[in-house]
Amino acid sequence: MKNILYIILLVVYSVRTFAQEAASEGSKSDSAKEYKYCFRYSVDENSLYNIEDEELKSHPFGDYIARKFHMLKKSYTYVERATPTSPGEKIIVVKPSIYYALQKLNKYFKKQVKDGMMTEEEARQELNQYLDIAISIVVENTESLENDLRKAKKPDEISRVFSMVMLE
Repeated sequence: MKNILYIILLVVYSVRTFAQEAASEGSKSDSAKEYKYCFRYSVDENSLYNIEDEELKSHPFGDYIARKFHMLKKSYTYVERATPTSPGEKIIVVKPSIYYALQKLNKYFKKQVKDGMMTEEEARQELNQYLDIAISIVVENTESLENDLRKAKKPDEISRVFSMVMLE
């Protein structure tokens, strides 16, 4: 009697596992991306256009990217006032691995466009996507993403890490 029960349980478990594998393979397509991180999209488009033009630095990829970089800087940095033990002001970067990864990608895309390796539109689209991610995750728990970005030294490795992020 026990053997029959074990066989029935084994068959049910095998069928369930097979059905799950078949369903997951059916839902995946060749063009589907594997995402490692998922965050909520939270770029406030209205606040982008509330930034005064005098505050913006020009950017070769246009005003929109310049506004996003300004928002990135405002979100990720703050000034620590002078104290008796530290007489000068300090600029503190929150989540430096994310902030400096974006700075590195910015330089990389500018160079790629200048050298003709990438069109300006392609660079603008990729940089815009990565800026959206960085601005959206400033208040999220991003410890594992930051660890992956610390390991990524080259711009293509950094891009690969950012491409594993999905914004909902």
